[in-house]
Amino acid sequence: MPSDGLIVRNNKQLLEEITIHKRNGKRLPVFGLLGGDLWRTLGGRLEENRLYGENAITVDVDLGCVLLDGKIHWFCAHMLIGGKCIGEQIFISNGAHYGKMNPTPKAHPGDGKFDVLKVDLSVIQKIKALKRITSGTHIPHPGIQYERIKAEQFSFSKKIKVEIDGQKIGKFSNISVRIENEAIRVVI
Repeated sequence: MPSDGLIVRNNKQLLEEITIHKRNGKRLPVFGLLGGDLWRTLGGRLEENRLYGENAITVDVDLGCVLLDGKIHWFCAHMLIGGKCIGEQIFISNGAHYGKMNPTPKAHPGDGKFDVLKVDLSVIQKIKALKRITSGTHIPHPGIQYERIKAEQFSFSKKIKVEIDGQKIGKFSNISVRIENEAIRVVI
């Protein structure tokens, strides 16, 4: 971990720091991860001293960039389009984990692609799938379309909820997402 690196402990803190740096045109620092979904996907440990030792691992990971009705946002781990319970959902992931869940078990944060789940299930089917999502065994499923993308655009007739790295952002109708390959350097 370099002396000018920045330690972050959760998704929200990492997202805030990236957004501040990007909006101000500043170079992103190296981030020491001590929590969050990206940290969990990379197999991080809760040992701050480890970040400065010879056992620390430095990894370049991808960053999500999304245009929401004309305003740019970034995400490190994932983005959810749609409500959590009712209706169609689109889950765009840069890593395997979303809290205690493992919705995209094959996702790798440095492979240059997002793993995307397009979910169209009844409430009862969603409950059944949720019981299997912690282990990542909810896919394959006929009501869950799985694909890997570098970029995609979505348009909706009505504004739809968007959540980025676990933070509610608002409702939008035009969504354009792309990956910034190896845009963040992290230490775990």
